[in-house]
Amino acid sequence: MDINSLLSPSEERTSPSAKPSPRKSRKRTSKNAISSSPHTSTTSAPIPLHSATLQAQPSPPISNPTSHLRMHATGTPPADFRTARQPSTPGMDTLADLASMQHHQQTARENAGGLRSTEIYDPALKSIARPQGIENADFSIVSSALRGSIDLTMADPPPQLSSPRTYSTSSLSEADLQKVAQLIEYLATNPLAFETHVQLIKLLHQGLESHVFSNSSSRSRANPHSYDLLQDLQSARETMSARFALGEELWISWIQDQQLLADSLEDKIAVIEACQKAVDEESGSIVLWLLYANWMLSLYKNANPQDRRILNLTDPPAEDPNWSEEDRIVAREVCSWQQMLDVWRQGVQETKWRISDSHQVWDRYTELLLQDLAMTPVREGVEAMKFHFTDRLATPHANWDQTLQSFSTFMSRYDNAVYEETMVGATQQGAEAKARYALRESHEIELERSRGSGDTDAEWTAYTNYIDWEFSQSRKKGAFSFDLINALYQRATLRFPTDASLWEGFVMFLNDETKSCARRGLSPLPVLDHATRHCPWAGTLWAQYLLAAEREDRPFSNMEQIKHKATSSGTLDAGGMEEVLKVHTAWCGFLRRRAFMPDSTDEDQDVAEVGIRSAIEDMNTLGRSKYGEEYQGDPNFRLERIYIKYLTQCRNWQGARETWRSLIPKRGDSQEFWLRFYLWEMSTWGKLAYNENEHTGAGSVKPSEATKVLREALRRPKLDWPERLLEVFQFHCEDHEDAEELQSAVVLIWKTKRFLRKRREREAVQAYEAAQAQTEHQPSMQQEVSMESTATHQSTKRKRDDEENDFVEGGTKRVRPEDQDAEVQAHSLAPSSAFKRDRENATVVIKNLPAEASETRIRQYFRDCGAINSLKFLRDGNGESATATIEFESREDVLTAQTKDMKSFDGRDIQVQVGSGFTLYVTNYPPAADEAWIRQKFGPYGEIVDIRFPSLKFNTHRRFCYIQFKLPSQARAATELDGQKLDGKLPITAKLSDPAHKQDRHGAMHEGRELYIANVDWSATKQEVKEAFSRFGEVENVRIPLKVGGGSKGIAFVIFAGQESATKALEMNLTRFKSRVISVTPSTDDKSKRQATTIINPATSRSSFSPTPDPSNANGLDTASAASPATQSSATQTKSAAPSDRSSRTIGLLNVPDTYTSDRVRVLAETHGALVKIQLRPDHQGAILEYVDAVGAGKAGLALDGHEIEAGRKLRVGTIAELFKEKPETKSDKIGTAKKKDAPLQGMMPIRRPNQPGARRGGRGGLGFKRGGGEGTAGGGPKSNADFKAMLLKE
Repeated sequence: MDINSLLSPSEERTSPSAKPSPRKSRKRTSKNAISSSPHTSTTSAPIPLHSATLQAQPSPPISNPTSHLRMHATGTPPADFRTARQPSTPGMDTLADLASMQHHQQTARENAGGLRSTEIYDPALKSIARPQGIENADFSIVSSALRGSIDLTMADPPPQLSSPRTYSTSSLSEADLQKVAQLIEYLATNPLAFETHVQLIKLLHQGLESHVFSNSSSRSRANPHSYDLLQDLQSARETMSARFALGEELWISWIQDQQLLADSLEDKIAVIEACQKAVDEESGSIVLWLLYANWMLSLYKNANPQDRRILNLTDPPAEDPNWSEEDRIVAREVCSWQQMLDVWRQGVQETKWRISDSHQVWDRYTELLLQDLAMTPVREGVEAMKFHFTDRLATPHANWDQTLQSFSTFMSRYDNAVYEETMVGATQQGAEAKARYALRESHEIELERSRGSGDTDAEWTAYTNYIDWEFSQSRKKGAFSFDLINALYQRATLRFPTDASLWEGFVMFLNDETKSCARRGLSPLPVLDHATRHCPWAGTLWAQYLLAAEREDRPFSNMEQIKHKATSSGTLDAGGMEEVLKVHTAWCGFLRRRAFMPDSTDEDQDVAEVGIRSAIEDMNTLGRSKYGEEYQGDPNFRLERIYIKYLTQCRNWQGARETWRSLIPKRGDSQEFWLRFYLWEMSTWGKLAYNENEHTGAGSVKPSEATKVLREALRRPKLDWPERLLEVFQFHCEDHEDAEELQSAVVLIWKTKRFLRKRREREAVQAYEAAQAQTEHQPSMQQEVSMESTATHQSTKRKRDDEENDFVEGGTKRVRPEDQDAEVQAHSLAPSSAFKRDRENATVVIKNLPAEASETRIRQYFRDCGAINSLKFLRDGNGESATATIEFESREDVLTAQTKDMKSFDGRDIQVQVGSGFTLYVTNYPPAADEAWIRQKFGPYGEIVDIRFPSLKFNTHRRFCYIQFKLPSQARAATELDGQKLDGKLPITAKLSDPAHKQDRHGAMHEGRELYIANVDWSATKQEVKEAFSRFGEVENVRIPLKVGGGSKGIAFVIFAGQESATKALEMNLTRFKSRVISVTPSTDDKSKRQATTIINPATSRSSFSPTPDPSNANGLDTASAASPATQSSATQTKSAAPSDRSSRTIGLLNVPDTYTSDRVRVLAETHGALVKIQLRPDHQGAILEYVDAVGAGKAGLALDGHEIEAGRKLRVGTIAELFKEKPETKSDKIGTAKKKDAPLQGMMPIRRPNQPGARRGGRGGLGFKRGGGEGTAGGGPKSNADFKAMLLKE
């Protein structure tokens, strides 16, 4: 092996003396080719070597593709890993020393620290020579604009976008041209910015479309070649294709543009190759296959204009009059009838299981086959068509009935003798396929609806729900279908190609269904190739790619290419250190396993050692460049463990032990590290002791090194879980040590336990004091972010008396009892009582529970610690353990629960931690957002245990929630969304829930600058009110709430610039303003407001004279209008007509959860008809919907009645009167509710005398009582003398 293969091509070769001694070579063959997918060429092609010169280098680039030791088998190993292992050959030390001289370009990598997105700083790519063998490749047919991923990876890189210049074209506006210049300038320094590439291509393509189709009224089109930015568009596409997969959408626009630009026959043939590359990269795309196959059909039609098989088609392609006879002759060679049919056949096979739209390709292909059969109706052709139809009928698809009808027509014409027999058999055979589609039709409709609406979030949710449903189908009943799930994943990744989670699910599905894949000849490698092209920043996908290639026994050169593509492009750094580490872990694991295969050589072991040591150094260097010298390395020391395993397999025990000890400075406070170290020492001792006993026959040797490890661990003062090691140490000494050592161990264990007891007590006291400090300093209320999008004066979070409050119960003269109770309850909630239930400081998290544990068993175990409010139990992903969260009644209970830390629970030592830091406080999300939206946005950061929305019974303006994660690290990671605008205009707030950082409310109302004016004249304007109050100080804003009909409600809100001005303005109280005496009071946050009205279409309401309904108002007018003299006449006129018209357009929605906002109700209701307004009534578990017409109300009533709004909870539709009869929702997530202290005592029960001995059973219950213990009178009162007299007379 030549040592020069370890060095980069750009480095000088070392002298021949540096070569190690010769060794035997090993030829490793592969059972299969590199890939069975249409991406064979793309998969096997190496990434361009120019990608190595990246300033944001994630990993050292790999050398010449022909080398056996280039894949990170170089680099200076850290001093900690220079062990005393004897080289397997005399030249091993020289090999390692020379390898350490490789240039890793780490200086450039230092600029890549802190990367959070794919927009990585990267200098312009530099062109270098092609790899050997590529210079002679023939690219004459394919134009440079069509070079796909294989050409771009094998050849020189595409030319970089030119430096900023002045762009001019009439097809784009000045703003668009300026945007183009900015995007190109940005990409010149940030070539890995994925979204920027997409924006640039779409903008330039938009200019081409505007140029060609500028005159929409005319059928003529402009010459596309005259587009000024055509070369820039092609260059942008080439540049992006060299680094990323384009995706279905960009491929469609590229092929359509190429078809538009194809004038010569050479250009038209180039389109064929572009289509082939597109369907290779985006396999399964129905649109791309149609573009490809129809283009082939068009070429065949123009090459053979008189072919009756094409002329008889229902929709034959148009003929191009510009074709010459020479063109037709050449085209017949390139596009024959069989070649054209082969493309259609491939499209049918690739899209066969797309049950919603596969008929678009199949129907056209079938029509071509029938036309061919009509020309030569031979028996073999008839039988082939019968199989073609029956196979299709056995496949689920949308137009199954139309396919059966087409088969019936075919049989009647070509094989009528066996018509009935064949049709009956086909119908029976296809019944299962038809039933399968019927089961999935609702999901297909939901997909189509979400895609048609343009809501990508809804479409993503529809796909994930569809996939989950498919996995829930029973295999025993035959409902589970591998092919349908495979096609569904394919469709989902086509729509969301950069979603790494979808690709990961797709790969895991294929790995889990290995038998199904083997039967169909499928391999996960093509899918992984597509996945890593679309998501090159996902280390998990690259790691899976390496593992899958290793499982299929791919050659070492192929493994090198995969690793090189992962680490040399620069995109892997975008995912962070963890993603880079995943790739290195997979690669080093492969090197280690390869080094000890039965047919391995010493050279393979050398490659493994150099590669693993180089990877360790690379990760340490990358970590220091990102986080500085305080970088502590991988907490799980994955690469070091691989190296230790390698040294152990080489029987270099001392080298492996030194590697373990080199990790102590960074990992020495982790009990898991020491336990792994101890287990390794025991495993090593077992092997050595067995070998020694086998050769000498001596007795067992004590595991002294393992004992030293445990002793050293227990001396660490900051060890995170010493209790676990104490038990291990005691058992170890009892099993393996002599009496002296055992006695010493017992003493050490006793001392350690005493120390730990004091340490735990001290920590408990500190935790209690910290909790007390939080209680003393926490503000009285937690800030609630505004729900108003027009918050320009910081006064949007306010209480509006009677604002948009049209449905008033009981009129204005009287308040219903439950309203009074609610109001008193709301106003009696002091800050102390409002936060009496402190979840953050009264919750503990219990880890390492047995997976089979039950909630009942956990409650029994912790019931002596205090009253338990709630308990949530979640099994871990490994299926071997579980985690639970318990909320206690008080913080003192948490301190008691912590005493159970490291105690045994059903045979397992559990961990009990304070539950702070697990919960996220989120607000300012879109008003219509629901739990699914929250899970979609925050789910990628970790497993969500619970989402809590506030009740709106007493305040409908609340819009926030609490998200509880499984781990604190997940909650901290999710705070990354804080300040980002997600589907809305306001930046979302996502912070760790911490009572110590609650803020006082602010704004005009809370600062005392806002006044509430009641009994305002109906005709008063904002300007008039402002002028009346301006004499007291500067007025910032005046607001007069309007009724749904547009008239004033008779109230106003005035906001002053200062509090002093507002205080002075109180002098206006009980003074006359225009025609009325007004009431002026400070505006307050009245928590008793339990309804919210959303006016959607006020114009419709005014035109139809539909006032808001009121149960106590017979004429249907709202109370404000009824009190107005100006409206009495109009009310009289509409008294008979308006109520009936409004009632026919209004429905009551019952059983609505009190956590639903009006916007979420609107999403449900507006799909059935145009709305006038929505009034949310959480105090009655419902909402009132007023539609524009009775038709919309009727449709909504039918659709919403019985609709499952939550799991197990269905809506009901009724009248407004029925809605007001509903009581507020009462719920509690507490496990048990104590009996109320003020609960009335039960009424006195009658005293039953015992039966006398010998008395008749079942006789009178006693004097004054009926038989059975009932009281003598119907009313249940005491009996009078007359009652006794009547009883005696009756006897």
